[in-house]
Amino acid sequence: MPAHNKLGAVVALIAIGLSASLGLAWPARDVSLYGLTFTLSGKMLLGLILFGLTCTGADMIVRGHPKIQPQQLRLSFLHWILPAALTTATWALLARPGSLANKIISVMVTSGLLALLISAEYYTVDLTERWRAVFRFSLRFLTYLLATLLYTTIHLSIPADLTATIAIATVSGILSLKLLCDDECPLERIWPYILGVGALLGVMSWLLSLRTASSLLPSLVLAVLLYVLTGIARQFLLGKLTRRVALEYLLVCAFALLLLHFYAR
Repeated sequence: MPAHNKLGAVVALIAIGLSASLGLAWPARDVSLYGLTFTLSGKMLLGLILFGLTCTGADMIVRGHPKIQPQQLRLSFLHWILPAALTTATWALLARPGSLANKIISVMVTSGLLALLISAEYYTVDLTERWRAVFRFSLRFLTYLLATLLYTTIHLSIPADLTATIAIATVSGILSLKLLCDDECPLERIWPYILGVGALLGVMSWLLSLRTASSLLPSLVLAVLLYVLTGIARQFLLGKLTRRVALEYLLVCAFALLLLHFYAR
């Protein structure tokens, strides 16, 4: 099957699943796992199915690229992260109260963005692709937008407690993995930085939750910090971190946080 047909099938299935979460009543199930018994709600089960479908669909499409290299197959899971993040955030936001028309529009917009994300991931596989640098830059930019969306979703869906802090730390670590791991920064070298970024942003989210009840402002602050921390870490890994580069990142961070401060007032 051609890649565009695979893409259409995957996006259509995910759109159907998201649409089904709007009106269908999903029964709960009792699940027993390693001696622990708990109730799994129908919507949570649907969310897990959509998450798995997005990951396997993106993996199938990317691995089907005719010019994919053997070393790229080992890291094909990196191409799941952004599509899965978009699907998960949309599924969680659709569960919140809102008009049916807005939710239908959200499903349509998500389907279009999902198709663009997976297509961009597909074309970055080809090392000789003319527009590969443009696609990579676009995906990096979208990572920060999706980070803001995910942080906002967590703040809206989970009470400000240890669970929310762990969720923020996990999301930050996964997104930093996407931002740091590539041909120049192998996976074996970046694990300490991924854990560090996740832990720092988790603690920062907890501190921000003590000062404000807003959901958008802390999410923007965390996205700015994600940009600065991963940027500095990447420059260090590449051996390009100088005093001037670090100062540039810190100035960008200070300027962005200052703008957000005036916005909050």
